[in-house]
Formats: sequence, structure tokens, C-alpha cells
Amino acid sequence: MLSMKEIHTLLTGRLGNQLFQYAFARNLQKQYGGQIYCDVYELEHRMSKVADEKFSYAMGGFKLDANVIREDKAFPWYADFSNLVIKPVKKVMPRKYFESMAKRGYLMWQRSDYMPIPVLDAERIFASGWWQDIRYLQDVQKELSDEIVPITRPLMENKYVYDVARDKESVCISIRCGNYFNPTVKKLLYVCNPQYFHDSIERISQMLNHPKFIVFTDDVKWVKEHLKFEDAYPQYEFLYERGCDTVEEKIRMMTMCNNFIISNSTFSWWAQFLSKNDNKIVIAPDKWFVDGRKIGLYMDSWTLVPAGC
Repeated sequence: MLSMKEIHTLLTGRLGNQLFQYAFARNLQKQYGGQIYCDVYELEHRMSKVADEKFSYAMGGFKLDANVIREDKAFPWYADFSNLVIKPVKKVMPRKYFESMAKRGYLMWQRSDYMPIPVLDAERIFASGWWQDIRYLQDVQKELSDEIVPITRPLMENKYVYDVARDKESVCISIRCGNYFNPTVKKLLYVCNPQYFHDSIERISQMLNHPKFIVFTDDVKWVKEHLKFEDAYPQYEFLYERGCDTVEEKIRMMTMCNNFIISNSTFSWWAQFLSKNDNKIVIAPDKWFVDGRKIGLYMDSWTLVPAGC
């Protein structure tokens, strides 16, 4: 088996998605050695054109950035999922196409179901996919825990949030708004409606004695107006992250919490995954997609609450 000289991973989406793509490359690096190249071509030249959306390299504020080289190069046309020739082929026979391309050093899998990775002999590997399955990163959990760490110091402005987060009964509530309210995205991903969060608070309140809730969201105003946690649960304290922190500051605060109510968001998934609390309670929606398709992100220790659509 050859030692890889280069591992190229195509980055897409925001921090949560990018971390999965890095983790997949990190797993390959642990197996074969070599240098990780994070390719920002898709972010800079395609996703940047999406209306009302902002995409960019989001991992520069973490220790892992020292382990990668950034590049801005398009993958070859035969490894481009957007190519008009490739799209129908991968749609009709995705697994055969994956296996054929893997022999040439191209790992291409943009589906939610799991695809086993064969033994790789190529010296240059190109990976394009979501790779959102715990099996892709279970062998590098320690490395990821050590590397997905902010390089900056915690902000003094958030001292009280950090103090509450350290409490053994702190609960991180992660609420994704943003493009999840876009009609097209909503049909696919809107499973965490207000009722889900209220049911989750009820459930975790039965499991903890004095929970302290910290709400993390990309739209604090909307959450306060529509979920009205304080009115529904006057016996509990609810803090809100300011909404203006960097992603590394935000995920550090989330990770420091000891229990979690997550949404079907990769960002909130990483927060619970990186938590140092071995006895954490994680409440999650019982499905990740509106259509109920399976995804390999669920853990046996999670408590599932019915999602609303």
C-alpha cells in the first residue's frame, strides 16, 4: 500500500459541513499519511453566487488549520458532480460510479447513506462528498477533539455564558433558522418546529434537577418572538448567545455545555460531539430529513423526540 502524498478534499457549505469534510480527509491521513489540501474552489466560485447566502473557508480560526494547505483549483470534469455528463451517470448508478472512480483516486459520494471506502493505492486522492456518518470519523475522534479547538482566547464579554455552561446541568439549545425557512430548503430539512423544542425542554427537564438553558441561534429575535421560552418555563433561566460571535467562539461556548438539545444541523452536531462530558444527555429529532431518509449521524446514547414538519 502506497503512502499518500496528497489528500485533496473539496469544501462545501459552512463550518459544520466543512468539519465533516476535513474529518474524512483526516481519517485518510491517519491511515496513509500525506498532506491534506482543503480546496475552496466550490466555496469561492460557485456557492458564493447563491443569492442571500454567504459561504467561505470557516476553519481558519481552529488549530486544525495548521494541518492543511488551502488551494483554489477545480477538480477535473470527470470528478465534478455539477458536470452535465456526470450528473445523470451518478444518479442512475451512484455506487458503480463511486467504485470505478475510487480505483483512480477519486472518492465521490454526495449522498446521505454510507459508502464503505476501499483500500486506496493512488498517491493523489480527491474527495468530494458530505461524509456525514460517524463511521468515517470514529478512528480519529481524539485527533479531532485536539484539533477542532479555537486558537483565540475566550472573550470576556461571554464570561457569564461560560460560567453557566460549566454547570453540570447546563443545556445547549441549538436552533437553526436562516435558510431552513427558505421554501426549497424547508421541504427537505424543516423538522425542528417550535413544538419539537418545547417537547425537548420538557423531556430534558425530567432528566435533570435544575437545568440552565443557553440558546444558540442565527436569529435571536425570531426565537424570542415565536418560541417564548421564558413565558412557557418561568422556573428556568434562559440565556442567549449574542448572535455576533465568530463561529469558533460560538462552538467553544456550545461545546462547554454539559447537555444538548440539538437541531438537524451539522453545526449543533459537532458541538455535542466535541463535548468533554462523557455522561452528557443529547436530545435530538427522531428524523433528520422531512422525507425520513436515514443518515449515519445518530448515536445510541441519544434521546429522540418526535420531529414536527
